[in-house]
Amino acid sequence: MEILLKRIDSFTSLSSEAMKALQSILHVKTYAAGTILCKIDELPTQVYFIKSGFARGYAWSSKGTSYNRAIYTNNEFIASLSALIQKKKATLALECLTACETIETNFYDFIELGKKYPEIALIYSKVLEENFIKLEIGNIQLATMSATERYLELRKRIPRIDNHISQFHIASHLGITPIQLSRIRKGLLTSK
Repeated sequence: MEILLKRIDSFTSLSSEAMKALQSILHVKTYAAGTILCKIDELPTQVYFIKSGFARGYAWSSKGTSYNRAIYTNNEFIASLSALIQKKKATLALECLTACETIETNFYDFIELGKKYPEIALIYSKVLEENFIKLEIGNIQLATMSATERYLELRKRIPRIDNHISQFHIASHLGITPIQLSRIRKGLLTSK
């Protein structure tokens, strides 16, 4: 729990009363690789903080192909956020790519605490800001960078990602095929 509390402390200071209230709704859980945390067309309720491991957020095309929209790792918050905010069925599924240890809470319980404790509401605001920035950067990178440049940026954000998750999931996140990723990796090795 300490790692999450450090993360929260980077956003705001919590009074001891707010800290106790928040801790009362947090739960530490461990999931095996392949566990689906949120299914498409499901009404989600949970928000997760990854203590350790890798997860993905993905959607399905009309042709039945999954596309990774996000890869998450240590110290990141994950949720099917638009579904939670709109109280609608999820269009973004969440899956553990490796064993994951999480700290999680019911989103709606968290929102209720934010109404009572302004510093908890500030946590929500800061997490939304972070996610908006990540989304905007991702959209800009997709529109302006080559697949090689996006791969290098991903490796900068998550060092040694190739040692932790499959080439398939990395390629899907980059919007390319595993064969294209293999060529990019080979090209990077030969250019050194």
